[in-house]
Amino acid sequence: MSQRDSGDHEGSRRMKTELLVQLDGLVKTKERIFLLAASNLPWDLDSALLRRLEKRILVPLPTLEAREQLLLSLVPPNKSQGVDYGGFARRIEGYSGSDIKLLCKEAAMKPIRRLMGVIEIMDENVTMNWHKPADPSSIPVPGPVTSRDFDDALETTK
Repeated sequence: MSQRDSGDHEGSRRMKTELLVQLDGLVKTKERIFLLAASNLPWDLDSALLRRLEKRILVPLPTLEAREQLLLSLVPPNKSQGVDYGGFARRIEGYSGSDIKLLCKEAAMKPIRRLMGVIEIMDENVTMNWHKPADPSSIPVPGPVTSRDFDDALETTK
């Protein structure tokens, strides 16, 4: 919930006001209520909202080592080929954990997309005999994630 200003749309202003009124109602109840809120832009939060939230915990962006570990856990070396995890971790400084997860997901999709292109070409040239089981060695498999896949993913995300 960003700072309120005169440029806000009427619907947005009403939503923010209603949220603040509801938060005031939570404070006045005798019940114990745990409210957890998260933001990727904590510096842009409305000051009235911040006054209503007692505790604030700033989770810093991942360090170089943490970024490398995230890359290694999301795209393990046995699923990749020729990827310089340390070098790539340096290139994504300023990325949050969720940004890195999205980046790895996009990079991991690149071999699948290449495979789909191969399958489409095969479909045009092959007639299937549905009464005979397919030879497992003739079924194409996706290749490993490469450095180029990470580079392409970096260009299309964030």
